[in-house]
Amino acid sequence: MIGLGILFFLAIWAVLSLLIARLLSKSLLRRFITDATTGNISSKGVFVTLLLGVLVFFAPIADEIISYPSYYKMCEDGGKYKFASGMDEKKVFGREFYATSKYELTGLFPSFNTLSPIDDKGSGVIIQVDKTSIIDTNTGEILLKSVGFKPIHSFFAIPWDGQRIPWLLQECGKHVGKNGGYNQQLIGKLQLKRTISLDEIRQKRGEI
Repeated sequence: MIGLGILFFLAIWAVLSLLIARLLSKSLLRRFITDATTGNISSKGVFVTLLLGVLVFFAPIADEIISYPSYYKMCEDGGKYKFASGMDEKKVFGREFYATSKYELTGLFPSFNTLSPIDDKGSGVIIQVDKTSIIDTNTGEILLKSVGFKPIHSFFAIPWDGQRIPWLLQECGKHVGKNGGYNQQLIGKLQLKRTISLDEIRQKRGEI
């Protein structure tokens, strides 16, 4: 049902885009799109109007289109576990671990900068950067780290369920996503053992 609603909206917007393009052509480009002898729109004018219509249609997601190459370059290894500084396969092998995560916000367009969590209602393209750490239960050392990315705002993002979902940019780097299988294989290969209870973690550390 939601998909049909989006398709219906896109169809209406496509018609409106052509109408807006036609009005712009007539008002701003009239002398360039009409035939000098007949006064009717020329074949070149039809092409110009269609091209302008396409530009108008995609204008609302222009910020996402501009951000697309940079964002998906970030996503190439998104969510993929890597050894923390000073760690390797031999040092990490067979340890007990628990996972922690935190996030920060990054403005991707119109400027690339780190934002505070309260800035998620700002303008432009905003990415949530999820940082996950695999930590040794007994020593507190960071064994593995990963970074995932989730677009949470664009200028004309779809308001849905209390969130703003960008049209073009999609979440990448989730552990259940494209690198999820790799992460599970790596944990299995390293024979890491997950600890479930926070009380068990505290007890191993002598905190309780």
